This record gives sequence, structure tokens and C-alpha cells, in this order.
Amino acid sequence: MTTTTPAADRGAFLRNTALYVARIIREALPAAHTMTVNTSDQTLHEVRDQAGNVLWFAPASGAHALDEHLEEIEGLLGRAIPLGGLTAAGWERTPEGTMFRTVQLPPPARHARAYVRHAGLVADVHADLHPAEHASFTLDGPDGPMREARDRVRAAIVNSGYDLPHGALTVACHGTGNPGSSGDLAIAAAILAAAGHINPRALKRTLLISELGLDGQLRDPRVDLRYADICGGYRRLIVAVPAAPADAAYPLIRGGSVHAAIDLRQALDVLAQPLT
Repeated sequence: MTTTTPAADRGAFLRNTALYVARIIREALPAAHTMTVNTSDQTLHEVRDQAGNVLWFAPASGAHALDEHLEEIEGLLGRAIPLGGLTAAGWERTPEGTMFRTVQLPPPARHARAYVRHAGLVADVHADLHPAEHASFTLDGPDGPMREARDRVRAAIVNSGYDLPHGALTVACHGTGNPGSSGDLAIAAAILAAAGHINPRALKRTLLISELGLDGQLRDPRVDLRYADICGGYRRLIVAVPAAPADAAYPLIRGGSVHAAIDLRQALDVLAQPLT
């Protein structure tokens, strides 16, 4: 059993907080490069681009997209600063007076999103790969860490001949429930897309529903696929090889196509093909 020290847990919390704050800011301000924080009252003071131009300043700059996220950002800062603050998270810092500190936002993450749909489940898989000195891989679902799925996916990727991406890899499943093993293929595809093995755009309008064996083989997750396209708009479904031909076994995607794959590599080959 792997154990961690309080110092390591604190460092991981601070790094993850830093990455998440940067992601929130960049969603509203894609050109954001630095932020200035008032460390006395633990509030966001200013955001600038790489050239030093002010993109946002406090008090709120009016009807700005970032304003609606201020409460969340400052709540995170309020929890992080007393634990060692921004420098403990590895952020570069330059002093600006006694209270104000300017930190450079971490480099943008590479992001990919995959989709799992079947009876009783609507789930999206988000994979974010951030530059980091040490490799890490966390996988969380609506109910907390998905350790068994993480181990299956990790082994399937490596045994299929791919390298796990170097950096801080965070994968999260959001939706109506925990996808369990039916989300393995979507998780692996999102990771490999974030790592650059396939174009993240290849995952759009595609459903990925399969368990993964440790050897990378696709397995039937034994879920009801009749409602896979319940949300509509999907053009492609990739599943494990069934006993009958794919289209006969799974007549599920109206106006689209169904593909049965043997293993992870074959599934990625299908994803590389343009949608018809």
C-alpha cells in the first residue's frame, strides 16, 4: 500500500489548486499569463497577458466573464495561501509591495473530452495534461477516485505499445453516474488524445463504450446500449467485438455508424478515420 506524508499531500493540494485556478482564469481570459493576488485579504487583484497588458482588474471590471468565477477563485486562494501559498505550488513569484504578489500561471493544459452514453448513464470524460517535473495520474468519478479503472487503463495503454504521457495527468468523469468499466475506452482515448496520439477533435460526436483488459483488449461491459444515442447528435459508436456483426447487434446510431474493435489500437485506428 502506497502512503504519503502530510507535506506531500499539502504539496499536491497546492499544485492542483494552482492548476485549477489557472484553468478557470484561462476559460474566461485565454491570453492570461500572470495574476496578481492580494495576500492580505486573499483576493484576486489583477490579470495580465504576456505583454503586460491588463486583461482584468479588481474591483470587478464590469460585465466580464471572469467576474462570475471570482467567488470560486478567491475561495481556492483562501484555502491555499495559509498552507504555503503560491510559491509552494511551484508558481513563479515577483514582489510588488508588501501585500501584492504576482505569479505566472502554469502553462496551459492539453485537453481532450470523450463521451459515454447508455441506459441510465450520461457521462463525459475530461483529460487534462499539464507540464510537470514528475509524472502523475489521477482519475476521479462522481463518487470519488476510480482506482480500479485507473489501473486497468494504465496497463491497457502501456501494453498496447503507448507511453503514458509525462506530466500531471488529471482525468475526471462528469455526468449522471459512475461509468464503471464501460468508461474504460473513453478514458484511454481521452488520455491518448491529450497526449497527442490522436487529434482531440476525432472524439467529437463519437461514443466509446467498452471495458479494457490489462492487455488492451476490448471487453463487453455488459450494459444496455439501446439508449446510447439518447442525447442525439452522435455519428459514431465504438464498442467491443460482439458475437454478431456490429450493425446487426447494435442498431443504435441513427444516420451514423457502429464499429466493433478488438483492442485499443484498433479503436484508435477507427477514431483516425473521418466521420461519414
